[in-house]
Order: sequence, then structure tokens, then C-alpha cells
Amino acid sequence: MVDESGSKSDSELVSDFRNGDMEALGALVKRHQASVFGYLLRLTGRREAAEDILQDVFLKFARGSGSYGERDKFRAWLFTVARNAAMDHFRRERVRGSTPLEGEDGRPGVIDCVASPEPGPEAAAAGGELGGRIAAALDRLSPEQRDVFYLRHYSGLSFREVADMLGVPIGTALARMSRAAACLRKDLSGDKQ
Repeated sequence: MVDESGSKSDSELVSDFRNGDMEALGALVKRHQASVFGYLLRLTGRREAAEDILQDVFLKFARGSGSYGERDKFRAWLFTVARNAAMDHFRRERVRGSTPLEGEDGRPGVIDCVASPEPGPEAAAAGGELGGRIAAALDRLSPEQRDVFYLRHYSGLSFREVADMLGVPIGTALARMSRAAACLRKDLSGDKQ
């Protein structure tokens, strides 16, 4: 099946790759890497971690160890693998007793010492004060609300797919998104009632 732009669908590219066409893998990576990377960057808060996890996600697919089946939607499967890989990353970090990124009591943290002086793509796109307000508002969401918001915003997945990924009923996913949107509106409008 060819999409509206005349290019092959994800399932056709997957089939081509499984039949030995390495260019098909390149096309899949090119098509999905930006959105998956943005999602992982938001989840981890660290560019290096997001890059490492992104590479792992595509390696799992390329090595055939993933559970992708032809009936699945590739994009939904990819974000599921990305989310699971990020959760594995967090578990490994917790086991290692990693140093917190932010400093405490006004002291600089690790992120202040190793962060690049150049803004990353998100910081450049977000632009100054508004970007900071949006990031802070997103940080104040509950983890469940943030998960649904990030998955829906960065992946373009349907609410049904997001609900399936998170293992919750669709009504729960919709309610979490609704509450997230209400909290963000309230935070960003300055209305603290």
C-alpha cells in the first residue's frame, strides 16, 4: 500500500527490509526518528540518553528481536518499544544510584557542569520565557498525564493506541489527556484559582 505522498507504507518498508532491502530500514528510521527522539528527550531530559535509547529501539527492530508483527501498526509498536526502553533505562539508572541532574540548595548539578552552552533544538524552537513556562507546566503534570500527553503529542498515535500501550481503558487515556490539557491551560494562563 502506497501512502498519499506516493511513498511506501511502513508495513511495505518492513516487508522490504525483512527481505534484505537495507534502504527500507533507512527509510523507516528517517520517517520516525525525529518524533521518537523528541518523545525520548522529553521522557529522559537528557540528549545523550535519548540518543542511546533511540539507537537501541531501531537496533531491536533491525535484529529481529522485537515483537513487531505484520498486523501491528509500526508507529505504535515503535513508540511502545521506545517507552519500554526508556523505563529500562530509568531502572538501570536507579540501580546504579545515578547522581541527580539538577543541583540542590542553589548549588549547580551535573547538568549545569556538562550541558552544552548551545541550545538544543527544543530550546531553540521553544524560545525563551514561554518555552520555560511550558516545560515547567509539563513537569507539574502527574506522570500518568504526562505519559498520555507525550505519547499523543509526539507520536501522533490515536487515543486507542495510546490506551493500549499504557494498558488502560480508552476512557482513562482520554480523561488523563483532558486533565493534562486543563492543567496546562490553567498554568499557562496564570489562573491559579
